[in-house]
Amino acid sequence: MTLYGIDISNNNGSGIDLAEVRAEGFDFVFCKVSEGVDFVDATWPGYRDAAQAAGLLLAGYHYLRSGSSVEAQADTFVSNLGPGIAAMVDFEAGSGGLDTFWAFVNAVDARGTRVALSYIPHWYWQQIGGGDLSAVPGLIQSAYVGGSGYASELYPGDDAAGWRPFGGRTPDLLQFTDSAIVAGHSVDADAFRGTRDQLAALLTGPQGVFMALDDAQQAELLAQVGDIDTQLRGPGNAGWPQLGVDAAGQNLTLVDAVAAMRADLATLAAEIAAIKAKLTA
Repeated sequence: MTLYGIDISNNNGSGIDLAEVRAEGFDFVFCKVSEGVDFVDATWPGYRDAAQAAGLLLAGYHYLRSGSSVEAQADTFVSNLGPGIAAMVDFEAGSGGLDTFWAFVNAVDARGTRVALSYIPHWYWQQIGGGDLSAVPGLIQSAYVGGSGYASELYPGDDAAGWRPFGGRTPDLLQFTDSAIVAGHSVDADAFRGTRDQLAALLTGPQGVFMALDDAQQAELLAQVGDIDTQLRGPGNAGWPQLGVDAAGQNLTLVDAVAAMRADLATLAAEIAAIKAKLTA
């Protein structure tokens, strides 16, 4: 199964009807959020909201620039991306080497946002001298076909040369044209070899049981865990004065008190055993 999506930015203007994009059979859209330190794409908020309303899988991307602080770029990107939206790195002309790529990915991760996708075209990978791509999140490669038209007609197929591995990695997605006619506009189009659920999993990352809870349930669970922590370790993790103190004069926690009680019981048991031994001697 092959899914199709589009890649858009301010270069395409703000007039693309994403509800129509979805109606034409597309499943995902990648939208530009920011570039470098100072540029924020004015089309992002509108396209973000429209994509979510239309039911399109969504990722927002940052065009990484090597001449600026990766920390400052991560601040710009994360502060404009919004919560719960998949993050993507646009790593191409002017982005620097793989050390810059990983520095940015780590900076974004440190801000509580997981990078899900990495646009690293083969030509740019060659330009920077190659390197290991085996660990990059969600590799997107580009290899354009000629002409313009409907994406499904332009797509070169699941066995096209653009899907070939490089850098120790097979691409997860292929951007195969910059001239697909979608909702009356000429745009970049991408393909994903898999199901919608598989693409959603790529965007969201590993999911645990907690993701089945809604926001209120997660907040309640967090409060309950906090209560348990307080009961075990005392207010502010400072122990409970009612349970006594240790050799250093620190209040005992519930666990400390139970451990001390076990030690006292072991001592008492040994004394009782000694008394019994004397009585039966």
